[in-house]
This record gives sequence, structure tokens and C-alpha cells, in this order.
Amino acid sequence: MKTNKYQIKYTRNAAADIAFFRERDRTIYRRIYSLIQDMEQHPFTGIGKPEMLKYNLNGRWSRRITAEHRLVYEVTGNEIVIHQCRFHY
Repeated sequence: MKTNKYQIKYTRNAAADIAFFRERDRTIYRRIYSLIQDMEQHPFTGIGKPEMLKYNLNGRWSRRITAEHRLVYEVTGNEIVIHQCRFHY
């Protein structure tokens, strides 16, 4: 069985968000990485209630980290670009 594994890239903002949680909230940090691992296999389904965004964020997707925070990403070809992991879009 062939698995589709996407290459993950991070914007500067996303990298800063992840560093913030690594220092301040390990539970959220671990949740982010479980979402990323799930996204590598299937970016449009899975955990975190994936949702296609609209309007000025059209083409991007969101997954719930917590009630307050969302992971926002974009899928292009075999690449997933993570744009943010902190706050709501």
C-alpha cells in the first residue's frame, strides 16, 4: 500500500508559534505535532476537524489545536506549508 507523504514547510510565523508553545505549553506543542503527523498522510481529513477556509484565506485549511488556537496550512502539490499555529485565523 502506497502512502502519500507530503513535505512539510513552515513560514517564519509558524516557526515562531511552535517555538512559543515549545517553551510555554508542552501539551499544545504535542498536539500540534500530532496534527502535523496526521496531515502528512491525509491533509484534508483526519483529526482536528479539517476545514477549508473562505474569503481572504481561500485555498488554506484549518485544524483545531484547542478552542482558542488553530493550525492554518496550505497544500500545493506534494507540499504542505504551515502558516500559523497560534490564535484564530
